[in-house]
Amino acid sequence: MLHRLSSGAWRRVCGAGIVLAATPPDPWCDAHAAVLTWPDATVALTSAALLHGLPVPEDGRVRVVVPSPRARRGRLIPHERVLEPGDLAMLDGVNLTSRERTIVDCLGLLSRDHASRLLAWVGTRGLLDADDLERWVLAHPGRRGNVQRSWCADRLRRGALSEAEERLHDLLHGAGVTGWVANASLLHPLGVPAVVDVWFEDVRLVVEIDGRVAHGADRFQDDRTRQNLLVGAGCTVLRYTWADVTGRPVHVLAQILTTRQRLRAAA
Repeated sequence: MLHRLSSGAWRRVCGAGIVLAATPPDPWCDAHAAVLTWPDATVALTSAALLHGLPVPEDGRVRVVVPSPRARRGRLIPHERVLEPGDLAMLDGVNLTSRERTIVDCLGLLSRDHASRLLAWVGTRGLLDADDLERWVLAHPGRRGNVQRSWCADRLRRGALSEAEERLHDLLHGAGVTGWVANASLLHPLGVPAVVDVWFEDVRLVVEIDGRVAHGADRFQDDRTRQNLLVGAGCTVLRYTWADVTGRPVHVLAQILTTRQRLRAAA
């Protein structure tokens, strides 16, 4: 191994794992190198999140849960934690924490800003709800990150999945606007498989809010497809951005109220 590394033709991934120098960095490569180094390890935290396709930041470290104490090996970081059978999964021959356990871990341990972004992504896809998160916190008292997990559960329960949505809700509450529901499913009332940010049922008015972070190409397409379904079902859709709710909230509120009044008059 030392000869290969010294020749420059190979490079170290992490631990005992090495690859050809031309091989680009990749979370799967990191994961395979980790379990090659420690076969009893379980890829976890942000390293598992990347394998599950969750939107978390890459910090250059490879994090694993191990059953016994051991020293860090460069980028390979061991964490001693108790994992239950339901916390485990296997993808492409790699042992890693399940998607749900990975989400719970990351929501508690990421910075508040990154946890908020992950929460918005998870919440809009229905991968975890407030009850799931609260049950985990109650079953694991004293765990690091539980205060933030409880904050995330509260945000899920209130229907504000992002800071932008929270700003919009505060705007509506502050003006005394009633008759709306946050994160409303329209499958039952309209037959449309969509969950919308704010729903005024009396006039079929939908208000959608985009956060500070782009959702990606797949989300962009999903949003447009969903909007077409809503319009086809007789809904009026208003869309706002982070810049709208922070830079011109008076305009946003006025437009929502004016649109609602116009739709009432036309009914």
